[in-house]
Amino acid sequence: MSNIKRVAIVLAVVVLVFVVGYSFKGSDILDRAIILGLGIDGTDDGGITLTAEVVSPGNGTEQVGTFSKTVTVQGRAIAEAIQNVAEYTGKEASLGQCVVLVFGQDFYENVDFSATIEYFINHHSLKESAIICCCEGSAQDLFNNSDALSQSVSLSIATLMLDQAKKIGINSINLLKYARSQSELHCTGFLNKIKFVPSENKDSNDPDKTQGFFSYREYAVFRKNKYVCDIDEQHARGMSLFLDNTVGDMFIAEMDGLTRTLQVSNKSIDQKLTDEGVVEIKIKLSVRLGRTDSEEVSGAISAQKKKEITPEVLDEVKKQAQALAQQYLAQQAEFDFDLLKLHEAFRQKDGNSKELAEMPTANFVVKLTVEVEEG
Repeated sequence: MSNIKRVAIVLAVVVLVFVVGYSFKGSDILDRAIILGLGIDGTDDGGITLTAEVVSPGNGTEQVGTFSKTVTVQGRAIAEAIQNVAEYTGKEASLGQCVVLVFGQDFYENVDFSATIEYFINHHSLKESAIICCCEGSAQDLFNNSDALSQSVSLSIATLMLDQAKKIGINSINLLKYARSQSELHCTGFLNKIKFVPSENKDSNDPDKTQGFFSYREYAVFRKNKYVCDIDEQHARGMSLFLDNTVGDMFIAEMDGLTRTLQVSNKSIDQKLTDEGVVEIKIKLSVRLGRTDSEEVSGAISAQKKKEITPEVLDEVKKQAQALAQQYLAQQAEFDFDLLKLHEAFRQKDGNSKELAEMPTANFVVKLTVEVEEG
């Protein structure tokens, strides 16, 4: 069962518990503001602007339901800001069902947020599996798009990251994985970069309503919880080729006189360090034609026949994949980050050392091989 389904079930149970509990003895649930997501921005004086998406069961004559609202407060540190959420709502802020943490652009690009990560990772109720990401612009603006989406911003982001991303060649990361990445040998990790993209409103009943969707095909890289650089969509495609837990990467090639879309259905990554000190990385991709459910033949709909992929097309995909992977390796060397754990390969051979931890990524020699087959 996905985390989103769990959250939906929990919210339904929360309402049920409220109804039963209120009928018999009242309930502590009335005193809780259930936080689904948190957006963290900075302030001019070095403090925190915190935007919380809150589900709060009504009390007294308030309507009971699972509708969310956003609350924005400030504090000198993250703990104080969360306490101010409680004061603002008049209810204890509960992070037990928080599914997403979002860092705003001005905050993550300019602040060492080690203390913020330490607070979240040690929090008694926040789950280590919560999705952590960053966004273009402010997190406050991002969380105020619920009307445009017609649904919870937190649950929308979590659904994308947990259920959809790996199907289209995008990797996502949770709080625990990110925190670990900042304490490993080269202290390098990434966050998905979310941005809201407005779209055309075709609703004649509400023509002035803003509509749009979340794009999440880019990343931001961090070392020791400090911003290093962005990975744009093109370089992100190269990065995804090295990740064996994602599929769905897509390539375009000419076949039978037509432009065909080919999708990675499976992949294997083999990385090893040779005695000569060269990191050999072998990427093996299995691709298949983009699925077409049916085609029109003589005015009737019939099943699409499976076509074999020609060797020329497989070779074209190989060339595209090699170019994307090399572009990513070049960026990793240029900005001195290591998401491929090249430093770790040498640590396993030579042991830990300060010199190895601080060795520039550009110093490593990488030999890349790409193979593509139909599958």
